[in-house]
Amino acid sequence: MKIRLLICLMIVLSLGATNTNLTSAQAQGQTHIHLKVNDHYVLYTYPAPPFVDKKGRLLIPLQAAEDILGGKVTYNAASKTASVDLLGRNVTATIGSPEISVNGESVTLDTVPIMKNNAMFLPVSILLKDTDAKMEWDSKRGLLKLEHDSFTESPVFMKFKGQDLAQVMDANAFDLTSFDWDRKKGILDIYAMYEGGLSPASRQIDFNPMIVYSKGTYSVNPYSKFNMNYKVKITSHGNLIYTQNIDTTDADKDYIKYITSVGRLIQ
Repeated sequence: MKIRLLICLMIVLSLGATNTNLTSAQAQGQTHIHLKVNDHYVLYTYPAPPFVDKKGRLLIPLQAAEDILGGKVTYNAASKTASVDLLGRNVTATIGSPEISVNGESVTLDTVPIMKNNAMFLPVSILLKDTDAKMEWDSKRGLLKLEHDSFTESPVFMKFKGQDLAQVMDANAFDLTSFDWDRKKGILDIYAMYEGGLSPASRQIDFNPMIVYSKGTYSVNPYSKFNMNYKVKITSHGNLIYTQNIDTTDADKDYIKYITSVGRLIQ
């Protein structure tokens, strides 16, 4: 009996440890990071970050299918219907309807596209299913990882690619779990985990958040010169907070459309 009780206690403690970071983030009001595209974590998409719906499907704004994934999108406001051309497939979907069209063939979803903050959100999976893009869902982290060479050429990530001169030692050294964005103060905190055996110097920690504004301008630290306009705080063994000041708007009252970040170890 004592052995059974001990085993049950170990299982409970194990499950509790798995969900500690997510529960802690929710308790502190942080926003969970649900999407990683190639080496880039997608923190924010206008008008709301990617989120997991009640059916367990990850939804992104329609426009992100073009800006982040490199597709071509159109939207008919009268019929509330969107068309997305991506990786050789055409997907047509309507807000509130589980019925979609894939290359002209009818498909029924187990969830529906929705309108949120005056923008259409739709499941990422319907755009990439049966393509050569790699999709991996980490249920413990609540993170969807997408990989395809073409994503690097999307309008958003092309901006980062043009500045990326870093000598990368490990592109996946840090797992970005959540973020906290104080819009009034212009402060971005990114919470991350890393392997306990890693002891990086601050200058080796490469998150380098890229801020993309609605009018096409963007802000990212150039790798051509050393820049330490960020702070790193080790909160516990294997956990850290990366803090950087960002401009919420520019002189033309532009607004932030995307925030992305890498989690790399560099030389």
